[in-house]
Amino acid sequence: MGTESFRLFFVLIIILFYSVLPNYYNHHHVNINRQRIILNGLFTHLHYPSIHFALEQVNSQLLSQINLEFYLNETEGFIHCDVGSSVKTFFDMINQSSSPLNILFTDACQNVLNYIAEIATYFHLPVVSFTDSDLSLSAKDRYSYFYHIVPSDHAHNLVRKQLLQYFNWTRFGLIYQHGSKYTLVANDLSNLTAMDKKQFEVNLTRGLTYRHGLEWDADNRKYMQTLLKDFKARDVRIIIANFNQTIATHMFCQAAREQVYGSRYQWIILGYPSLSTWWNEPTDCSMQEIIRAINGTLQTRVPRLSIDNNENRSEYITEYMKQFSKLEKDYFDAYAYDTIWSLAYLYQSHLLSDQSVTGVFKNVLENIDFIGATGRVRYLNGGRIGEVLVEQFVACRMMKDNTCTIPCYEEEENCHLTVVKIFLAKYLESKHDSPILYKLNPIMWHGNGPPRDRTNQTIQFEHIYLSVFISISIFSGIGLFISCTFLAFNIHFRSHRYIRMSSPTLNNLILGGCMLAYISMILMGINSSLFPKRSFVEIIMNIICPIRMWILCISFTLAFGSMFSKTWRVHSIFTNINITKKGIHDSRLLAIVGLLLFIDLIFLIAWQIFDPIRRTLVYTAPHRLKDNPDIEIIPYREECKSKNMTLWIVVLILYKGLLMFYGSFLSWKTRHVTMPALNDSRYIGLSVYIVFICCTLGSLVVFIPSEQMQLSYFLRSFFIVICTTATVCLVFVPKIIEVYRDPHSKKRQPKVTNRLHGNYSRPTMLTIQHLSTALADNEGLKLVLSMQEETLNRLSDQINNSQTGNNSICESEPFEFERLIVCDDEVEDDEVDDDEEDPTIEDESSVHFISNDNILQPGRVARAVSLCLFNKVQTGQLQWPESPIPTRYSIPTNDNHYRASNVASNNLFRQACQNSMNINKNMQKLKVEDNRSSPNKIEHSYDSLVLLDEDRLDEMIETDLVSSSNG
Repeated sequence: MGTESFRLFFVLIIILFYSVLPNYYNHHHVNINRQRIILNGLFTHLHYPSIHFALEQVNSQLLSQINLEFYLNETEGFIHCDVGSSVKTFFDMINQSSSPLNILFTDACQNVLNYIAEIATYFHLPVVSFTDSDLSLSAKDRYSYFYHIVPSDHAHNLVRKQLLQYFNWTRFGLIYQHGSKYTLVANDLSNLTAMDKKQFEVNLTRGLTYRHGLEWDADNRKYMQTLLKDFKARDVRIIIANFNQTIATHMFCQAAREQVYGSRYQWIILGYPSLSTWWNEPTDCSMQEIIRAINGTLQTRVPRLSIDNNENRSEYITEYMKQFSKLEKDYFDAYAYDTIWSLAYLYQSHLLSDQSVTGVFKNVLENIDFIGATGRVRYLNGGRIGEVLVEQFVACRMMKDNTCTIPCYEEEENCHLTVVKIFLAKYLESKHDSPILYKLNPIMWHGNGPPRDRTNQTIQFEHIYLSVFISISIFSGIGLFISCTFLAFNIHFRSHRYIRMSSPTLNNLILGGCMLAYISMILMGINSSLFPKRSFVEIIMNIICPIRMWILCISFTLAFGSMFSKTWRVHSIFTNINITKKGIHDSRLLAIVGLLLFIDLIFLIAWQIFDPIRRTLVYTAPHRLKDNPDIEIIPYREECKSKNMTLWIVVLILYKGLLMFYGSFLSWKTRHVTMPALNDSRYIGLSVYIVFICCTLGSLVVFIPSEQMQLSYFLRSFFIVICTTATVCLVFVPKIIEVYRDPHSKKRQPKVTNRLHGNYSRPTMLTIQHLSTALADNEGLKLVLSMQEETLNRLSDQINNSQTGNNSICESEPFEFERLIVCDDEVEDDEVDDDEEDPTIEDESSVHFISNDNILQPGRVARAVSLCLFNKVQTGQLQWPESPIPTRYSIPTNDNHYRASNVASNNLFRQACQNSMNINKNMQKLKVEDNRSSPNKIEHSYDSLVLLDEDRLDEMIETDLVSSSNG
């Protein structure tokens, strides 16, 4: 009984042992029949809690199903970022292992991994890193057995490119620290953006060499200042920077000093997988300066834990995230956790595919796809396809509950920095597509919105304002209408005596020139903005440009040339009166205008052939708007220019300037002339003055800056309107008034001899030299006077006889000298009487001619003698009276000189005829007096107009010297 009971108890113990033992091994992850996979760990930290937590989960769940378990073989102690010691530790691990190594699991830094991964290639040992993202290790031809679970820096560049496109930033600059890690990132981004050159422009790329040590601080600061000044000078607004935390702190310090931050700039840096505040490193700047410079900076960084609440995440992953979400021991702890699960899925696929471990890593690794603690875990070309965060540094005020959510502005103090998650970049189903940005929080800008990637350059066409052009065109139209009205008037009344005597053909040319000048004002305001179709703008403007110059030159030649020829005729009549024996007809004046026009045509044709005037676009210096400095205006305008424009203009100005100067000189010389036969001579001269003044002032417009286009066009048009309108009105308004007063041309014109006003006359001073010449001439005339003495006596007898018998000789034909001093009233009375008897007599008959009657023949002899005396005896100071007197001419004396008296004019002539020898005595007396009064040979202003005599004026009328057009 006892033995059976003992046996029964022993059986129950055995059954209980076998029923409890599997559960014990299952709970304690012990299975003596499992294949152990050794994970050789080479760590820089002593402890990763996520690794042990993941090993427990995969060994109990996933690997237990396939009879496998992971075993972590950690090195004693930990390695540093030192290549020599780390490589030695790696070789010691290989030598101490009794079996071939399966996998090397490490968090070694980048410079150590380069050597370890390259050595592992010779041992066919897969190396898995859960901390490195360096692009240099992505070269599969050199590191064919290296794998990483952290998204590489290439993924950051893809997100940066998406960020540039999101904010429409197409122009940016790059700053990178010298070294393979940061240099390769900059090159990779340049290659990404270079594939779309039409969209992106890398404006400036600068490498940065930073030397550690206090002795290099000054050089480092100077280099950073120079670099930032280059970015400011090149107007680079979007700055993508790749450097470590130490350089970042010093770079933002210099950015604060150089004002490279704020609303006009945007920094995008490669984020640092660190939980510490890296900007607290000591620099020359205060903490507030650095915070102001960093405020608003964007960074791309891998998330420490996934922020995507995916429902497909397993319960084991969810349990890990609940336990370790608040654990902030290491930034890459969750990536180490996902690495263990990735290896578990990899070995599961290895047993199913019956491939070697190296073959599984190459062929099966890319098939792994699960939701891990860091997001969706997928691989491509040995690298992780994962999530990337876009974060922003925001200045805030720290509250009492240690929260920092309220923004802190630049002028405030005691600001802190907080990191705000802005975007989450995730991939869709395709691994080869670019990531998609999912917005998490609103971004904060210094200004009203994202900064511009450049100064917004706006090309602005500067032209004559439409309102100015229309105003000038209206004035030009009014001037054209007035000119056409005057032209119609001049043609209609061309037979009128007053119009006919003013050379209407030349007046028509003046009007034609003025009309062309008005048209040139309109042409100068025409520009490309007036044409809606841009296809033919260049052709049209290339036609208008030379037409402007041609019309302006021809208009000046026609208008001023006609006035110049008229002024020249007046000057020629009164200065060359003893030389010119032929009349100056309108045909000669038209020939002068034609010659000037011919010279213009030759000049303009040569200009257009050898150096044609074309439309040219001229771009001026850009300027920024005061209210918006981000907008830069690049003005441009169109000009009509040729290659040697200055040379042609100088030649044209010299030619026209000399013509204007000479015309003004002639007008000045004849300024006191009033010639009734040329009834508009004074107005023509005044017009020449106005043209000269306006053209001189108008030439100063060239000194106005070409940017002030409106002012330049207004002044040019103003001077053209003034001179043309004044010319037209001065020439034609008096004619209209005269025609209005005498529409049927019944009024007699004033006598041609009455052409000098006393108010404008001045005494003629004679020097001793002139008196000596007169005395010499007087000696030669003594013989002539003696020969005429007998003739004078006989003539006196005839006069006496005629007075007793018939008075017609004296009344109708006074002797020449008497005619020179006869009263105007008497002559006018005689003319009026003659007009009443014969109203058909023309005005030219108002000049008295000597009759051919034999009875009056002695009068012609007396005329010759009197003319001889009048022309040769120039011994008195000849002076016109201050006010009109009854005599036509007089030979006055001043003090001791001769003065012709109005009362005894006839007696003077008789005394001069009877006592001719008294002239010599008076000349001697005059010589003595002049020697006393003018010992220093006073120079005189000689006026040849006093040499006019009646016979010469008769000849001028008879030869039609002062011609008038017959129609």
